[in-house]
Amino acid sequence: MHRALLVCEILLEIFKHINTIDWQNPMMKSYDKVSFVRTSLAALATTCRTFYEPAMSELWANIDGLNPLLGCVIRLHPIIYSTERA
Repeated sequence: MHRALLVCEILLEIFKHINTIDWQNPMMKSYDKVSFVRTSLAALATTCRTFYEPAMSELWANIDGLNPLLGCVIRLHPIIYSTERA
């Protein structure tokens, strides 16, 4: 890995650019923007230890509501996910 990728600030800047993908591109129109960005950041977080913190910081920087945060509490899974389906 290049030494520049060991600097957290540089990784944060790179990961922020995932949100600036050209969604007018015909190849990208079939993707849901939010799920694509979240899936990409989650994949980056699991790539290596160096990528974990910056990718998770960017992933959790903007969440839609409290459900993703409350979903981290296993005891709340039946309550949260059963009401989403109804």
